[in-house]
Amino acid sequence: MIVDVSRKPDVYRYAVASAEVAAERCNTSVAARAALQAYRYLPFLHPLPLRASAGCRGGKLYVEGAAEWQTGVEMDVLFGALVGSVASGIETIRNLSVDVKKKGEAPPDLSAGPLQETPFARGGDLETSAYGEMVLRNVELAKGPVEKGHPIYAAQTAAALNAKRLCELLGGPCPSIQHFKIDIEAGSRVEATATVKARDMSPAPEALFAVGVALLTIWDMVKKWEKDEMGQYPATKIAVITLRG
Repeated sequence: MIVDVSRKPDVYRYAVASAEVAAERCNTSVAARAALQAYRYLPFLHPLPLRASAGCRGGKLYVEGAAEWQTGVEMDVLFGALVGSVASGIETIRNLSVDVKKKGEAPPDLSAGPLQETPFARGGDLETSAYGEMVLRNVELAKGPVEKGHPIYAAQTAAALNAKRLCELLGGPCPSIQHFKIDIEAGSRVEATATVKARDMSPAPEALFAVGVALLTIWDMVKKWEKDEMGQYPATKIAVITLRG
């Protein structure tokens, strides 16, 4: 279910998300563009007139976004940080999290630095697996159902659909996917493992992306219970998304 926000007023929304990446140069151009398109990929997001920017410094990729609208923008910038990391050729993404989230006050000016478009090259085997784990304050909620539906089932569907769509965000050819599988378990943390097999080129980026989409879908579905009294996410984060040999 996409939550009804039709009676909510438009207010200023601002958020910054970051991910730890082992790269001196990040594809900040793709990261910012992906944030603008997040609602097309994460199934329960509302379309909104987002402004977004991205930067890369100190071993982190940052994405910030602002809008005057009825819903928050933190999931949009998280998605941008995920896609920007994959587009930068990162094989291990750590601590994807929300750094700043504000509501009701005019947002600061977005970073004005030039966005970088880095070359993207695929490498690896035609069958690839990726693993990810997410920390939640209320991990039992991931076992569902919740207001928006069943988190694990929704995440599995979103991952399968979007594994075939990453090339829309990265540009270039799409791998011919022959097999896709994702397993998600909720124990002390939420863990996801995706396996992708393609006919013609390595689907390693798709495996990373699928795991990230699955975990962000669950986060979005339980975020109502993850926030503290200030509306922040003190514990919630995607601790790691990495390729497996």
